[in-house]
Amino acid sequence: MIESERRNIITLWLAQVVSQSGDAIYQLALLWLILDITDSTIITGIAAMSAYFPALIFGLIAGVFSDRKNKLHLMILSNAAQAFTVVLIPIVIYLKIENVWLICFLAFLKSSFNTLFQPAIQSLIPRLFLSKKLVKINSILISSGQIAWMLGPMTAGILLSYISINHLFFVDALTFLFAILFLLFINQNNPENENKNENSSNWSELKIGITYLLNNKSLSYIMIITFINNLFIMGPAVVGLPILVRAALNGTASQFAYIEGCMAIGALFGSYLVTKLNQILKNGTIWALGLFIDGITFSFLLWADSIEKTMLLIFIHGIGIPFIIVSRTSIVQLHTPNNFHGRIFSFVHLGVVGTTALSSAIIGAITSIISVKVVFFYFGLSASICGIISMGFSKIRNIE
Repeated sequence: MIESERRNIITLWLAQVVSQSGDAIYQLALLWLILDITDSTIITGIAAMSAYFPALIFGLIAGVFSDRKNKLHLMILSNAAQAFTVVLIPIVIYLKIENVWLICFLAFLKSSFNTLFQPAIQSLIPRLFLSKKLVKINSILISSGQIAWMLGPMTAGILLSYISINHLFFVDALTFLFAILFLLFINQNNPENENKNENSSNWSELKIGITYLLNNKSLSYIMIITFINNLFIMGPAVVGLPILVRAALNGTASQFAYIEGCMAIGALFGSYLVTKLNQILKNGTIWALGLFIDGITFSFLLWADSIEKTMLLIFIHGIGIPFIIVSRTSIVQLHTPNNFHGRIFSFVHLGVVGTTALSSAIIGAITSIISVKVVFFYFGLSASICGIISMGFSKIRNIE
């Protein structure tokens, strides 16, 4: 690896560790705060939906911006705007304006800025590194997320012994600012022309991206299954876990933080396994296997009757997450032209984060009627079927 590539991967990795650690702290603080204020699973589900709904509204157009503008500049702008928005939440609480709908609006606003970040970073990576190194690079960068989602909750668990949950939002804002400092050291070997395609409209560029995706059957199948799978998996992951810990296990915010950390440790181990499996299995097969593991392990939470057992089960669940993310990211980067990366990754972001909004609202409503453990069982089994179906499609299974 040449010196500029080594510097870029280290700098980008550190930026992701810092900012995603803050994201982990933010998600934990937001959902627990809403649960404390309202004691309502339905409102908590709506709050989670508001934090992910912008992907449904702005996700696709964010992909167009990513293809037309300087990706690194978009990432820096996104982080700065998110830092400002996050700070407003504890200020509102300090002013004793504990209006849950205002907090939901701020969560919506923060997520709107984050929608710019995801397609930008995923489409920047192929411009910084050689295609033959992308699986390895993606595994390294995905590991930053696992470490962050281990460090973030663990840090939150420790901090909550000394500060209130409101102060965790300030910590999150600081992580965005530090991430910006790291991003400033990224070396773009081939700076993009920020004004390219300026004669065409955003809408026409979006239609071109949609047409490209529809003509690529393998990618179309992956996007459709991603959408269906995440309807079953993301709501339980985002809303179901805090409800499980607080309502079913009588746990604390700190214990919830440690459970989230165990998922990250499992995912870190899974990232290592992906780099080994990639030497003998195709990316499509690894992706389908990941869908199955991700779903079936969630169903095991039906038998979670203690914090310790839940930590173990969540660790096992975490192993399958990188199978999905690393392989899917590599497939898109390897099988689409650079000038389409932003738009295609915006479809991925829509399929993951957008459906999280819908799934979170659904889980919030369902868990007010039936046991959250039963929800994990049936939704986990349904998600695992997506993996079985994917393995049956040769166009998916055999994609490199």
